[in-house]
Amino acid sequence: MPSMEYFRRFAGADPDSDVQVLGGCLSAAAAWYAKAGIPMRDGDELYDFWVCNLGAWMYDNRGAGGDGANIPPYIVYSVHQLRKRRTTPPVPRMERGAGET
Repeated sequence: MPSMEYFRRFAGADPDSDVQVLGGCLSAAAAWYAKAGIPMRDGDELYDFWVCNLGAWMYDNRGAGGDGANIPPYIVYSVHQLRKRRTTPPVPRMERGAGET
């Protein structure tokens, strides 16, 4: 998980900004990814980037509601980028008619 200082700079928030609000946005972003099946990863720069990106979007849109609060598609697509790739090859499909006697 990115540090608060890293997130504050990423979000473009000034040093006097409300740490509680920023922390809530950062935690909510990490929780959103966890709910999408992406566990928290310490030291993963790509994960930190996307969590900060979503957290900054939440910070910028705090107080917005309704349709204006939909998560942007590029954030949703990032879930695919962060999912672990298979370490084993998929099971081969049987050809049609194979095994028939």
